[in-house]
Amino acid sequence: MRVRIKEILGKREGKYLFVDLIMMAVLAINLSLILFDFTFSSPLIQGLFERYTPGFYKLYNTYIHQDFLIIDVWFVTIFIIELVIRWILAIRNNTYHKWFFYPFIHWYDVLGCIPLGSFRFLRVLRVIGLTVRLQKLGVIDLTQTYVYSKFIKYLNIFTEEVSDRVVIQVLTGVQDEIKNGSPVLNQIIGEVIQPQKAVLVEWLSHRLQQVASEAHRDYIEDLHEYLDAKIASAIENNPELKNISRIPIVGSMVTNNLEKTVSDMINHVVDQSLQDLASPNNKEIVDDFTHLVLDTFLTEKEDMKLDGLVKNILLESLELVKNQVKIQQWKVQEQKEQEEMARQKLEKVVEGQYDV
Repeated sequence: MRVRIKEILGKREGKYLFVDLIMMAVLAINLSLILFDFTFSSPLIQGLFERYTPGFYKLYNTYIHQDFLIIDVWFVTIFIIELVIRWILAIRNNTYHKWFFYPFIHWYDVLGCIPLGSFRFLRVLRVIGLTVRLQKLGVIDLTQTYVYSKFIKYLNIFTEEVSDRVVIQVLTGVQDEIKNGSPVLNQIIGEVIQPQKAVLVEWLSHRLQQVASEAHRDYIEDLHEYLDAKIASAIENNPELKNISRIPIVGSMVTNNLEKTVSDMINHVVDQSLQDLASPNNKEIVDDFTHLVLDTFLTEKEDMKLDGLVKNILLESLELVKNQVKIQQWKVQEQKEQEEMARQKLEKVVEGQYDV
């Protein structure tokens, strides 16, 4: 634990620093006395003190133990004065929304001022509160201590275990609702997809234009070859064109020119269509087409295959999420730390052997 008192003396909160430190010391003395007097109240402990340290036993029993309530009242007086002063400061600084919030928020301070056995131990919470306050001020740094690191470790483990079980239970409930035909699918369409339909149409249109542009750039030659082959096959299998090709001298030339003309026309139409589809000037038409397709998917209630497909996708996706949640991340992290420590130890052993 590092103490950094000098770093905060210039801060506005620094003027309360010594009050906090004094109160911490007073609390430590008071709690030590309470714990010791509680132990001293046992007849067995009194017998041991009376037997081995009769002088101390007589002194403590006469002047402290018998009048412990009066002594504790003096400590309580200090605590009440400090509580009232802090309450006044909170009112002046508008620390809380209402002036009377302070005693409710610091209830442990109020109850700890009651000089009765059960309430006295609530003063331990004052120690915790002061420690947190000193931590916020930067007087102490508990994050570097062994106890803090272990506390955070097991707190994270506890939080992860509880939250994982809650998440798994919720996801299982959603899966059951989907399987039983609850309105979850309709809610997903109506409350998730429909409000984002404009963004979805924009994205799909952009992707469609991008695909058309890439297809035109990368596969136009292959497409031309494919169309040429299909046109040649169609002309070759056409009876009328076969009869024309049998005409002497000009028949073959006519069919070849016809095939080339048809091929050029179709290739030009396809080429121009892909360019138009990828052109920003036709974005509105592409958006309308995408909007129409998306509406068809979202409003078609008779398509049971699509409904089943969406159900299966959702169920499998939720199952994957559940499997991921079931992985205990704290164990994975702990294993990584152990492997790292083993690696460092091995490196030290190897370095030691080379040094020898």
